[in-house]
Amino acid sequence: MRFNKGKIFLTAAFILAGSSVVTARYVSGSLQPFTITFMSLVFALLTAFLLCGKSIFSTVKQLSKRHWKILILQSVFGIFLFRIFLTFGLRYTSAVEAGIITGTSPAITAIFTRLLLKERLKKNSMIGILFTLSGVLMLQGFPLNMSAFHISHLLGNMLALGAASCESLFTTLSRKAHTDVKEDYELNPFVQSGIVSIIALILCFVPMLSGSPFSELTKLPLSGWIALVWYGSIVTVIAFACMFTGAKYCDGYTIAAFTGLIPISSLILSLIVLKETVNLNQIMGCGLIVVSIVIMSRKEKRNSIVDYNNQ
Repeated sequence: MRFNKGKIFLTAAFILAGSSVVTARYVSGSLQPFTITFMSLVFALLTAFLLCGKSIFSTVKQLSKRHWKILILQSVFGIFLFRIFLTFGLRYTSAVEAGIITGTSPAITAIFTRLLLKERLKKNSMIGILFTLSGVLMLQGFPLNMSAFHISHLLGNMLALGAASCESLFTTLSRKAHTDVKEDYELNPFVQSGIVSIIALILCFVPMLSGSPFSELTKLPLSGWIALVWYGSIVTVIAFACMFTGAKYCDGYTIAAFTGLIPISSLILSLIVLKETVNLNQIMGCGLIVVSIVIMSRKEKRNSIVDYNNQ
């Protein structure tokens, strides 16, 4: 199968997306989740302004109600809640397992599609969901390492699963918005990143002030600031733009297959950057979830349900 331009952009997008777990883990011990989200979005917004300039403001004037609905959903589910669940979850589980669990999005999307869009759940989707559930159970220590099971560990993984669910819920609702209303006007991905960053900034501003953000930030080392810049500028803006550019050249079937790079990227980066270790349960759980993603992707192109519109 020819590795075309679109697949190169998708590869870059989902490898960068996988680095979000490692980046969040890197600062989760120093900053509160709302502070991490707010500051990363500040850098995302600055990057978007550098790349787009005044076009962000001119675009806002042209947005329809449909576009605002999609942008708000992207902000709430794809950025705000996704990052809050992820950063809270990383207090109780490892970056390795959180990264693996966020790779369950295709299976969760299938469930939401069945419940919200009333689309028929096909055989591949059902098999993929079973593999996903098996993988998540394997990560909890079933059945090889039950002595390692701990309720806080379960809480961390459930929060990571909540992050994946937020992304999946956004995907489903965004698909519904796209199918309900037809428009030819397409947003520039960098402009779109800037607008959703502004909305998400507003959402987390007050919760951030409930903590001690300023004292935390003054104590943050240079490595922490670098992590925040990466989380905002690269993971939010650059990866987002790469995904949308790749989607112009690839169908939903191909995009779904390439999401398998997210847990693999998270796993490899956790081992290299964070020096975390993996056990047999984690390796097997990762394998089951990656298999579920491949199975979920093996669908007829016209029936593909995956429409990844966020990072």
